[in-house]
Amino acid sequence: MNNRGISTMDACAGRRSFLKALTTTTAALAVGACGGVKVGDAGTGTTPPVVPTGNLAPVWLTVPTITFTQGIASSISIAAYVSDPNGDAVTISKNAAALPAGVSFDAANKRFVYDGVGAVGSTTGHVLTGDDGKP
Repeated sequence: MNNRGISTMDACAGRRSFLKALTTTTAALAVGACGGVKVGDAGTGTTPPVVPTGNLAPVWLTVPTITFTQGIASSISIAAYVSDPNGDAVTISKNAAALPAGVSFDAANKRFVYDGVGAVGSTTGHVLTGDDGKP
């Protein structure tokens, strides 16, 4: 099994829906990430912080709400929201939950793409996984 960092709406309390309609002409993409590894967090007292050794899972930052405007083709990169503490390359995959018409996930370029034609829609249940390809 590879070392993976997972971002999921269903696994985190208080997370927003993945994609929701804001008005009749725009849609927002709200992605949150769960947990993550914090290397070298300052401890309390005089005990030095524990720094994990070996390969660590990719770490997700919270992805802010992203808006697509109906009729305007655009893409939104999520590459900056996942990294690997060991400096390994991270691949991102998305589960099979369907995106609204006109929106797709481009895993090779780590971005969501809107064709400008699809109607505004709302979906939930999406899971993004960051994988460094190492055990």
